[in-house]
Amino acid sequence: MLLRHDASPVIRLNHAIALSHLRGPAAALSEIDQLADRLNGYHLWHATRAQLLTELGDHEEARAANERALAMTSNPAEQQLLRSRLEMPEE
Repeated sequence: MLLRHDASPVIRLNHAIALSHLRGPAAALSEIDQLADRLNGYHLWHATRAQLLTELGDHEEARAANERALAMTSNPAEQQLLRSRLEMPEE
């Protein structure tokens, strides 16, 4: 419903996250990638994209997205989470 009232890029990003739980990471990634031109400078777009890529088994692209998100945030908690993702061994 929120998307009907406000289709801002961040609301659309949150919608895609919900979509990932309903239709899977590929469907959500397709939605998120449509926001690239508007959210490329937003660290949570990169972090979300990294999580979906990890779920899809694309560890190289996920690592790059996590690195980009890490470089863009100064929040210590977010940095710690992103660093932990970068330290995880690839499956």
